[in-house]
Parts: sequence; C-alpha cells; structure tokens
Amino acid sequence: MARSLRPPLTGIGRYTLNLARAVGSALPKGSLSLFLTRDSISLNGTPGDRATAPLPTPHELLRVAWEQTVVPLQARGKRLDVYHSPNYTLPLALPCPGVLTVHDLAFLRGRLHNQRLQIYLRLFTNIGVRRASQIICVSEATRADVELKYPAARGRTSVVYSGLDPRFEKRPAESEVAVFRREHGLERPYVLFVGSIEPRKNLPRLVQAFERAVAEAGIAHDLVICGPWGWRYGRSAEAMEGSPLAGRIRRMGYVPDANLPLLYAGADTMAYVSLFEGFGFPLLEAMAMGTPVVTSNVSSMPEVVGGAALTVSPKDVGSIAAGLISALTDSGLAARLREAGPERAREFTWERCGRETIEVYRRAMSGA
Repeated sequence: MARSLRPPLTGIGRYTLNLARAVGSALPKGSLSLFLTRDSISLNGTPGDRATAPLPTPHELLRVAWEQTVVPLQARGKRLDVYHSPNYTLPLALPCPGVLTVHDLAFLRGRLHNQRLQIYLRLFTNIGVRRASQIICVSEATRADVELKYPAARGRTSVVYSGLDPRFEKRPAESEVAVFRREHGLERPYVLFVGSIEPRKNLPRLVQAFERAVAEAGIAHDLVICGPWGWRYGRSAEAMEGSPLAGRIRRMGYVPDANLPLLYAGADTMAYVSLFEGFGFPLLEAMAMGTPVVTSNVSSMPEVVGGAALTVSPKDVGSIAAGLISALTDSGLAARLREAGPERAREFTWERCGRETIEVYRRAMSGA
C-alpha cells in the first residue's frame, strides 16, 4: 500500500518504493498488487498490478478514509493472501492477514512530531499493532521500543533491515564530483547534513558544534544543509540564520535523488546527530560513498553504522564538536572510515530485505 509514495520522497517513501521493487522481483509474476493514491510517484519498472484511489486524497483525513473504506473492498476483490502496510496503519476490515511496518515511535515523544500527526499515529498505530498478524521493525532499537510500548506485540515482531539504494553502489568519478561542486557553488570544503529540517534532527546543536569546531580547530569548511523544511523548523532556521558563521552555512533545500551520490562524495564528513531515528538512510548513503560519518550514539544509529562511523552524544554540543574535529583533522581516522564505510553499507541490500519480508508474509499467512 503506497500512501507513502507522494513526492518528494523521504525515508518511508524510499523504503516503500524499494521494498515494492524487491518483493515484486522475488515473487512469481502476478503475485503483487499495489494500492496507490492518485498522487503517488510513477512506478514504472516496478512489478505488480495497481489499484488506485478512486478520488484525490490531498490530506491525511481523506487518505485515512480511503485506506479504511475503499482499500478493504479492493483487497477483498483481489482475494489477497496477505496485506502489507509499510507505514504504521492497517485497514480495520481486512479480509486477510495483515503485516505492518513500524519505523520508529518518535510520535510518542511529544516534541518530535506535530500534534495532529501525534494523535493520528498514536491511535492508528495502536490499532494496527493489535490488528497485525506480523509486525516488521526496521531495527532492533525499534523492535525494543515497540515491545516495550505494546507488550502484546511480543512474538509477532521481526527485524528486517532496509537496503542501500542501487544508485549508491558505485562512487561517482572525482571529475563528476568536481563539476557538481562547481555548478552548485560548493568551492569550499564542506560538512554535510541530509534530512528533513525538523526538531528531532537536532540542527541547532549541530550549528553550535560547527561554530565551536571552527573556533577551536580553525576548520575551513562550510556547513551544507540539504533537505526540505519539515514541521516546527523555526528554531533550526533561527540557528542557521543567526549564527556568527551564517555566511558559511548553506541551505540547499531538497536535492534530487540523482544528485545525492555527488553531494555525499564531495563532502569531507557527513554529520547526522539526530535525537531519534528508526533507521537513517543518510547514514548508509554517506558510508557507501566513502564519506566519514559523525552520528549519534542513541536509538538505531550505532546499530546501523557498526564500527564504521564516529558516534557522539547528540545532546552535548562539545561531544558533537569533538567528533567533527576528529573526522576533519585526523587523517588516519578519516582514511579508516572511508574504507570501513562502503564495506558496512554493502551489508544492507534490498534483495535481502525483500526476501526476509516475504518470509514474514509466509508467517502471517500460516498464523505462526
């Protein structure tokens, strides 16, 4: 069910798209049906027939109405063996076993999501977890949170890691990176952040840590912020615009997928010091491009990077600054991370994700 595939794609959208491709490629022809809203991105080349919403669904209430009324009827008509929702919620009247993916429980942390989305996710995730035959968690950290919050889920959860998008399997040539940097005015070396600009991404502390790294170590880098405005972005915008180093803080907005490998490859380090993540695709993408990563030592982030990145305390500006300084000034450490990153990233494949997801479907169908 591709309610998540509205552009521009963020983490859950990328998960949904790549999972649909992986599962569709692994199943016999004609075995996959995709339930889509009208504003979903093009799925050319993705196996499976399509069942599109009969009416536009421009906001969450209409999408919920479609999901809870039309989708069960369509599912019944297709005589599905199992239905998989990649985004927290399940139709209540499903005629078959349901599989639910839970990415994280950030919506239970009041200041990390807006109130309307919190209410929606609290209600429908609670219902979905109770209704699901099987629950996919994208990390061990998420599974631990789910089983703590919803004890009845124990015995029905599986960890299935997401994969690395194929566009990141090969680092672009240095000449291509140089052209990209020149075209986008990235003449100075830079520290990179990629992600939606919202409270949990912790950008005010990253800006402060960047200021401290410049003051203490004299680093010559810019800080490049890439990603769309999220909700409650005001404090992040104020931190960037009010910084004494505002002239060295670049916001590039949403960067097209085709340019992301070039963006990562051109960075001297990628800083992703989020307060909370279920998985964190930018970590995989940066590691795959051989870019040293500085990330948080909480939730799923250490689980994803293994020993291939520097981990810091996301609530301690001094810890973040020290991580940036080490990654940018310790050539031996940077070389080790450039070598370890791609090796770690290659462990996460969509082929494996698709195969393990199908195993979850089988358990759901068998009632295991």
